[in-house]
Amino acid sequence: MNGVTMLLSMLFLKGLELTLAGSVIAFLLLLIRRYGSKRLGPRIMCWLWTILLLKLLLPVSWSGMVSLENWTDPYLYDARYGADKMVTEAGKVWSGLRDHLLPQEKGWMAYSPMRMYQNGQELQVQMPAVKQELVNSLQAQTSMMQSQTVMAILWITGAVGVWCWRHWKSRGIRRWITMSVPFKSDELDLLLEDCRKEVNVRRPVRLMRSALPYPALHGWFRPVILLPYESMTLYGKEEMRLILLHELWHYKQRDILMFLLARFLRLVHWFNPLIRLALKRFEEDLEIRCDWRVLRQLEREEGLSYGLLLVRQGELNGGGALSSGPGLPLLTGASGISHRVSHVSTFLKRPHGKANVQRPWRILLEIGSAFMLALVLLPSSNLYGLLCQEQTPTLYAYWLEEGANPRDKDVISSMTAQMIGMTGSAVGDSPVRLVYQSPFEADAFQHTWNRLHLLIESEERPWPIQVDVRPIRATIHEQGLSSGNVLLMLHYPYRPIKYWAFSSGKKMMSDVPSLELLDSMKLY
Repeated sequence: MNGVTMLLSMLFLKGLELTLAGSVIAFLLLLIRRYGSKRLGPRIMCWLWTILLLKLLLPVSWSGMVSLENWTDPYLYDARYGADKMVTEAGKVWSGLRDHLLPQEKGWMAYSPMRMYQNGQELQVQMPAVKQELVNSLQAQTSMMQSQTVMAILWITGAVGVWCWRHWKSRGIRRWITMSVPFKSDELDLLLEDCRKEVNVRRPVRLMRSALPYPALHGWFRPVILLPYESMTLYGKEEMRLILLHELWHYKQRDILMFLLARFLRLVHWFNPLIRLALKRFEEDLEIRCDWRVLRQLEREEGLSYGLLLVRQGELNGGGALSSGPGLPLLTGASGISHRVSHVSTFLKRPHGKANVQRPWRILLEIGSAFMLALVLLPSSNLYGLLCQEQTPTLYAYWLEEGANPRDKDVISSMTAQMIGMTGSAVGDSPVRLVYQSPFEADAFQHTWNRLHLLIESEERPWPIQVDVRPIRATIHEQGLSSGNVLLMLHYPYRPIKYWAFSSGKKMMSDVPSLELLDSMKLY
């Protein structure tokens, strides 16, 4: 199996696992937002949205007894139209399509040679022909892997296409930002300095004029607040203060990073409308959280002016969807006006002044609630834990009697049964016997290096792994085996994905005299 094919297949199945788990969390959080966002407040909603971001970003997970996936996975994977059945059917469809469009010789692998040590020399030996039923089984596995590779390529191609479309669509906004010029106004510089002290922002923030029709924060390491060319006539001094406070709070709370992560995940899951909708609502809640932070610094009359400013900015924007470009605007379009103004109204209905200061017990309650929900939503199902229990590479040695074909289906079935412990050291009159099994000893760096090579190597240029055969030689002596051959197999499991387990490895045949002559052998 080609390493690149296996890597793409793993990426597709891992992405499928994440998008299914993320869809469940997104649906639950959308319900919470719909019916409880005003009671919970934007801060705790943003914490809950962070759970979705973590779930979609983390390539590995851990199992949990109270994980929601213990109840949802049977419906997502095992049902009649579950993911497992759909992936299997896609493999069958691809196999039929490939055989119809690209017919190939059925016996293409039946007579391929095999590497073997004979009398201490590494040779290419012609093995007996493989039975056609085994060839068909291998071709079915290859078809499954190829179909997953094709779907991974389509996934990546779609993401690249969406990115190109967005990049082209926002070219005008990027050009406006590039053509921005310094905003020279002593009065505005003093106002910005006062606002920085209010928000406690220590890093210098520059003011720039741009052709953007709205104020926006741009830049992560060198923050810039972009203001329209006509900002001095569009906004009064108090409105300008509210705008600067809003953008400074965005910078203070590192909202640019959160927006970038949300937009990146919307790009990756471009085909999943539920996740895209959830991440869009997350961006809106970041804006609402920023609104509330500004409102806590204002008197009630100033809060009313802030709400009116949002409405007027929506009119100035013309209701256009301007969020596709870089930066954090004060208002991204008309679609978010009503929801944000509604939250401003909810805030202003609360007792103002000291009574509206967040109590420590309430903050602790919010953190505890978000933490408990994370314990339910972030862990994977128990099945994931079972698959990930054993990740240790293992070295196997099978003794084969003279004339036994290591590519025969019955021989392979017997080796598999002995490997997983279904039988004893041998199965009746089976011509194969498991004589040695031990973890492959190497440091963590070497194991990681080997796993990477197994994923990227090609069949034309295999990369060998050297193994010590002295323990195997001692076992052969103990069992009194002086004839036949020994098949060495090094097995590396890859199990980062639920319901689908991957493994790769190396193998080499050797006659018994070669084990007497050599202390180490190369496995291919």
